[in-house]
Amino acid sequence: MKKSLEQKKEQIAFYREKNPAYNEILEFYEKVLTEQELIKTMLNIAPPELKKELKNFHEKEGFSLLNKEDFYIDLISSASLFESLCRIGKITNEKMNNSIQVIENAISNKNLVIEELLKRHFDESYMERISLDNDIDKTILKFLIYMSILPSINTQVEMLEKNLNTKNWLKGYCPICGELPFISELKGEGQRYLLCSFCNLEWQSERLKCPFCGNNDHNKLHFFYVEGIETHRVDLCDNCQQYIKTVDSRKLNYEPDLNLEDITTMHFDILASEKGFKRPVTSPFGL
Repeated sequence: MKKSLEQKKEQIAFYREKNPAYNEILEFYEKVLTEQELIKTMLNIAPPELKKELKNFHEKEGFSLLNKEDFYIDLISSASLFESLCRIGKITNEKMNNSIQVIENAISNKNLVIEELLKRHFDESYMERISLDNDIDKTILKFLIYMSILPSINTQVEMLEKNLNTKNWLKGYCPICGELPFISELKGEGQRYLLCSFCNLEWQSERLKCPFCGNNDHNKLHFFYVEGIETHRVDLCDNCQQYIKTVDSRKLNYEPDLNLEDITTMHFDILASEKGFKRPVTSPFGL
């Protein structure tokens, strides 16, 4: 069920009370979310057109419907959101302020063009080059870009998933955009659901299988809890040395928001890294 902005704010308030160590980042996230919701009302996006042959091919052969570059980005609204997020970021902390000032100077000097950044959001080599050329913090730049285009992406996903049957997908990559998940959830009778790191689509997957390399050797799959708390864990794969955080919502007394769960379990990422495991996709916040 889709939540209103007020419901989302109430949920963030709950997470802030529950996780005071993450208060600053959650406060910042709430401001970002508020700006995104405002922009959603201004978006000019038509429903994506998918040929019947492509949809059949997707279901039969297991290819995603789209690639990241196939999403339509409302550049006018997204550029406006980018500027709003820069204003918010500059009053969040000193690091964000300094980094965003460098970005804004590069834009003022015409070394960067906001619309070009948004259009080439998927181009890693471009992001690497412009960050080096302009002495920009790439993590913060990518965060601003991604959060600016996310309303456009989410709007199209909402349109697409109405006619998309993901029940039998069960793969480790997103059926819409083909990207990897960044967090998983156990619910119902133990079914495992994955959340896409790019378009935020949720889909069901195999429980006892690494979503990244497909390993299903149970001797090479294990997990650990943090401080004995069994509601949250980190699933590890010895085959590819990668991990994914998992929320067991069956053991929670509240309905989790996986994006907020990802933020408030950043210390899990540090522990997994110390054990020698890697996260194949970073969160928007760089972990």
